[in-house]
Parts: sequence; structure tokens; C-alpha cells
Amino acid sequence: MNRRHVQRSRQSSVPELPSYLERLGLQPRKALGQHFLIDELALGKIAEAGASSGIDTVLEIGAGPGGLTEELLSVFRNVVAIELDEELAALTRKRLRDMTDSSAATLNVIAADILEFQPRELLEEAGMSQPYVVVGNLPFYITQPIVRHLLEADPSPVRTIVMVQREVARRLVGGHDRESLLSISVKFYGKSQILFDVPASSFWPQPKVNSAVVAIDRLDTPPVQIDIVERPGFFHLVRTGFANPRKQLRNVLPGGLRLPTEDVIELLESANLNPTLRAQHLDIMDWAKLYHAIQSAHPRLLLVRH
Repeated sequence: MNRRHVQRSRQSSVPELPSYLERLGLQPRKALGQHFLIDELALGKIAEAGASSGIDTVLEIGAGPGGLTEELLSVFRNVVAIELDEELAALTRKRLRDMTDSSAATLNVIAADILEFQPRELLEEAGMSQPYVVVGNLPFYITQPIVRHLLEADPSPVRTIVMVQREVARRLVGGHDRESLLSISVKFYGKSQILFDVPASSFWPQPKVNSAVVAIDRLDTPPVQIDIVERPGFFHLVRTGFANPRKQLRNVLPGGLRLPTEDVIELLESANLNPTLRAQHLDIMDWAKLYHAIQSAHPRLLLVRH
């Protein structure tokens, strides 16, 4: 795959508004959480992070006015850009038409809500095949549903590069004694890492928070032995544990599992877990041990959870 490598330098701490945005006269819509990334260095780094997978097809979520889309066209052969705002989708399609006409890359801009379609359906509509990579600047208010939607997709992306609020990025990646419901969900399907931070000054309009770019690489198989039919029960257990993160597991689990406290303590100890631990202290292996302990003692307790 031919890739364009462009050397960029930042003239100041606040990037200048791209000329195409000035010409379009856009007014970002607060209701859709629109904050457009205008830092060319960050845009290029995000595109390259997705392209490092070696996959030819990328599904972009939240194309906006096409700043990242343009960078993706320089490193991917097939770009399918999804944008909820129909007006923005039309503007991006029109603005990048000349670029795609003069290159070997193909671009399809689709006005759609990513949560209403499977990625496979969007790729098929664009005439693209799998495997694929996902790249996106996710609105802060809907980050977690989109990440979960991508992780559970069939097939799921080989690599996912998302820019999210920095605090959300930390919850997404987790780590020793700082796991979250989101990080456990991610680790069931893939391996995640924070690639770099993006300051608020890199956006227009400037948000009140800083962002970070996270990479999630899909695992061939989950790291724990939980069958497909057991997954709803497993995640019900994890959600129960995080229902009140500040409480010790011996105090939060009885209500969600509808078991006496003494039974819950016995189950925790049988899984070699201290009952005074909190949900953030358990890694995915610990949750699997607890799940199997419950299944052994109460086979039908977590049988069906939707």
C-alpha cells in the first residue's frame, strides 16, 4: 500500500482554523457534541495508527467536515466515512470528491447513526469487504455505547483507534487496582492502550476537557473461558459488582445476586478473592473465577441475563 508521509510542524499551541472550515461557514451543533479536530499533526498520527494494522479498509465514525477523512485517504485504499449529520456528510462528500478522483483510494460517505447498523452492513452498502479497521473521534456523551457496539460486532474490527475524553480513555484501559466496567468489557475482546493525549486546544470549538487516542487490538479468542451462551450472565455479574464501585464486594453483590451475605462471602473466598475488595481491584481473570464459582454452587443463578 502506498502511503504519504507528510512532515508537519505546529506554528503555535493553538492550530489555525483550516481554510475549508472558514469557507464552509460551519456552526458546530452542540446537541451532537460536535468538536472538530483541527490539529494536523494529531490528525496524521491518528490515521497512521489505524494504518499500522496493514488493513486496506477503514470505517470512520463521526467524519464531521472530513479533516480526519482526508488523512485516512492518504494511508488507506478504501475509506467508508459515517456521519450522523446529513449536511456535514454532503459537504464532506463534495469537498473530497476531487481528491478521490485523482487517487487510487475510494471514498464512501454515508449519513447514518453507527448505533443503528452493524459495521458489516455499512461496509456492504459501500461495496467494501472485510477485514476492516475502525477510526473515529467519538462524541463524549456516547463513547461507551459505541465502543461496546464495535466490540460485540460480528465481525469486529481488527483494530480500533478512537479519540475519547481523557478520563474515559483511562477507564477504558484500566489497569492494576483501577479497573472499570468498561475496561473489563474491552479486555474480554481485545487489548487496549493509550497512544497519546490530545489537548483541548486542538479542537474547534475548544471543549472543556482534554482527549486521548486509544488503540484496541482484537483478540482471536477471549482471555477467559466463557462460552457465548454464558456471556450475558458473566457481564451481569461484572455489572453487579460495579453497581456501587465504592462498596466492598461482600456488600454490593448480595443485592444484585439476591443471595445472603454469608453465601456471597463464601463464594468470594472459594474463588480466592478477599470479600473486602472492591470491583476495581478485580481483573478479568478474577471475574471469571468468581463466575465459575457461582455457576458451580448455583448453576441457574446467572443462566439467562439479557
